[in-house]
Amino acid sequence: MKNKRLLEIFLELVNIDSTSGNEKGVSLYIQSFLTNLGLSPYTDNSQSKTGSNSGNVICKIRGGGDFLLSSHMDTARSTIGVKPQLLNDRITSDGNTVLGVDNRAGIAIILTALEYTLKNKIEIEPFTVVFPVCEETTLFGSRYMEIDREIKMGFVFDSYMNTGKFIASSYGAAGYKVIIKGKASHSGIAPEAGINAISIAINALSKIKTGRIDENTNANVGLLKGGSAVNVVPDNVEIEGEVRSVYKEKVLEVIEETKEQFEKAAEELGGSVEFVWVWDFMPFKLKDNSPVYRKVKNAITKSGLTPEEKLSAGGSDANSYNGNGIEAVNLGIGAQNPHSNDEFILYEDFENAFKIAIELIKK
Repeated sequence: MKNKRLLEIFLELVNIDSTSGNEKGVSLYIQSFLTNLGLSPYTDNSQSKTGSNSGNVICKIRGGGDFLLSSHMDTARSTIGVKPQLLNDRITSDGNTVLGVDNRAGIAIILTALEYTLKNKIEIEPFTVVFPVCEETTLFGSRYMEIDREIKMGFVFDSYMNTGKFIASSYGAAGYKVIIKGKASHSGIAPEAGINAISIAINALSKIKTGRIDENTNANVGLLKGGSAVNVVPDNVEIEGEVRSVYKEKVLEVIEETKEQFEKAAEELGGSVEFVWVWDFMPFKLKDNSPVYRKVKNAITKSGLTPEEKLSAGGSDANSYNGNGIEAVNLGIGAQNPHSNDEFILYEDFENAFKIAIELIKK
């Protein structure tokens, strides 16, 4: 790998364990790094909402400008014991832990780009760098980030896709929880006196839509628990699921249909249902003539790559920013096989993402 400094910073970062809610170690590293560059990083007051042991790290460059560069501080799994392997074309772990490339690579790209431009006195635009907490679990760091109203655009360095690709549209996801109440009774002595909550659940589950509903929508039931003993008519079942779609209206439609089926099944068998749902993240679709779209395409082109717009079925901090009125894209950095012990990043992608970051911030 030609960019030795980019590699050095990345290797320092992966050795700091920083799972969701426990980002303080990486937070302190970033703040120290930025302070040594003569900058003034700070953390916001998002901890009461995120539950993390650190706020989001924010640093304004030349006043903060109207756009941000973002990379989250948490990993989905622990990097304790990680042993990075520098192969001919890529960086991997030794196969016993995650590498932490999601998203230590994104942090390293932003920090190295900042250091490089400042030390080489390259003229740069005013902008802000942000490093959110809790991306892997709730997206709460970016959702509740306390940031200037002047920020209108966001560039998130977090996609597993190869460099040159960028996510300009994304599914939204809503999660729901169903609590079904029946009536307990001895299943041998008086089964007719009970109301079987599992039967209610089966009735409803056989009728709700799951899997790929259409080319833009899917739904899943992922958790189910209930009952207390094999000789007791079960009086309680809890179910959790989600609905994802490119279209907000479609998510709302499927959620409502799901709720109706559970309520109908409970009514037919004499039980009751409590159904609650919440947006995990909102869908977004950027127009190809929007400032953020044009700026990312221009930066990728100037880096010697071909821009390629992509749709994502997963969520990222870009969803939060768009939901909060900041038009944002998620850039491919080549952090492949995320969350697995087979995580890796190609040197080529790593260095190209660094070049894109430079093109985004320089005048």
